[in-house]
Amino acid sequence: MTKASAQFAFAAQSRDLDALAQRSAALWAGLAFDQEALAALRRDGLDPVGLRLTRPHPYSYDLALDWAVAVTARGGSKAEAEALLDLFRVYFLRRLGA
Repeated sequence: MTKASAQFAFAAQSRDLDALAQRSAALWAGLAFDQEALAALRRDGLDPVGLRLTRPHPYSYDLALDWAVAVTARGGSKAEAEALLDLFRVYFLRRLGA
């Protein structure tokens, strides 16, 4: 069960939250099986095993001020939610076209 969350706002090319969530979920679904991406995450100092990449998609999106989009990462602890937010910054942000 999700106990904690962490949030980050970013400038997005589109504010279509449904499309953003769908693309994000697709990236999440493939990440656990992408060996090159997992190796890159390790090089960036992230622990793919600790991030539990086989869990359900942990991100949700909302509109924020000044044309920004806020992403919320949900985890079992504050540290886990922050680690998932780090993963978002390192892996998802560029791939989502933000």
